[in-house]
Amino acid sequence: MTWANLHSFAHPRGFGFWAVTFVVLSIFGFVLGAALRKRKWHSLGDEAIIDRLIGSRSAFLMVLRPVLLTVALVLILLAFAKPQTEGRTITMQSQGLDMVVALDFSKSMNVKDMHGTRLEHAKREMNKLISSGGGDRLGLVAFAGTPMTYPLTSDYESAKMFWEDLRPEDMPLGGTAIGLALKAAKDLLMDVRKPNVEQSQVVILISDGEDLVSKPMLVAEEMRKAGIKVYTIGIGDTDESLIPIVTDAGGTSGYMKFGDKYIRSHLDESLLKKIAETTGGSYFRATKDDFGTQRVLKAIKDMKREAGKKRKIKEKNEEFHWFLFPALFFLLVEFLLLGNARILRRKQEETP
Repeated sequence: MTWANLHSFAHPRGFGFWAVTFVVLSIFGFVLGAALRKRKWHSLGDEAIIDRLIGSRSAFLMVLRPVLLTVALVLILLAFAKPQTEGRTITMQSQGLDMVVALDFSKSMNVKDMHGTRLEHAKREMNKLISSGGGDRLGLVAFAGTPMTYPLTSDYESAKMFWEDLRPEDMPLGGTAIGLALKAAKDLLMDVRKPNVEQSQVVILISDGEDLVSKPMLVAEEMRKAGIKVYTIGIGDTDESLIPIVTDAGGTSGYMKFGDKYIRSHLDESLLKKIAETTGGSYFRATKDDFGTQRVLKAIKDMKREAGKKRKIKEKNEEFHWFLFPALFFLLVEFLLLGNARILRRKQEETP
């Protein structure tokens, strides 16, 4: 390696600051140490004799040791900054499918019958699924009474930010319109579908399944004809649960009512099973211990994937050893010089 082909540092942040700090502290430490030792020696006896002993010590060693230690510290800093040179160029081609995750943001998802609320648990699990997307393109649908969409992308971190702080209280219309959510997911997939290309397209729907208004089975039939499979995950308890009223501060202030009666929520598995069966997908029941994420990933693992764009990636060679080994050598030399200095001082002290 030469300075000419040194390409970059993997951890450059703060290097200059710490390098200067180490140099200054090293010099200060040696100067202070020398002054304290001289003061201690002068307190031991006749100053003329002490000055003769001190003066007879090698001035060269006294200068060389701090220089060696300072250089070693700087080299260690350079090594920890991970210097890199350019390596070979490789061509990568991703293999992916198009997938849309549709997540229920209705107020019934505020029920706490999972690890936290249904929505909190679902977000955590779907973010895991998104992160494991590999070369898949992914779009998102957040829905209650009406859907909100995020177009298909390979930028998974940006996609997760779409619903990071989104709450059921932020949705423009209440309810659970699964049919509208499926229609929005279908539109996202059809917008990116290429003609004459055999590629799988899937939708993952997470909901408690309570939809009485948006005719989801009609949309499911359209998706079957379009070759889009829907994998459904049912979340919540099959027993009825009260729906909490969530305040702006994130707390609760009672439970939702319709007139004088409390509104209750329960998991409607039958609808979710029908949607999955109609489209050729599968239904999974989410529990506290097994949300179903891995089962979904296993189900879609062998689907037909389209070859993505080829990308050229330059590998980088780690070159930290060019700095670390000399640093260790300088530290060893400094240690040996320290030992020689002690031997020299002992002989001088024994001299009458």
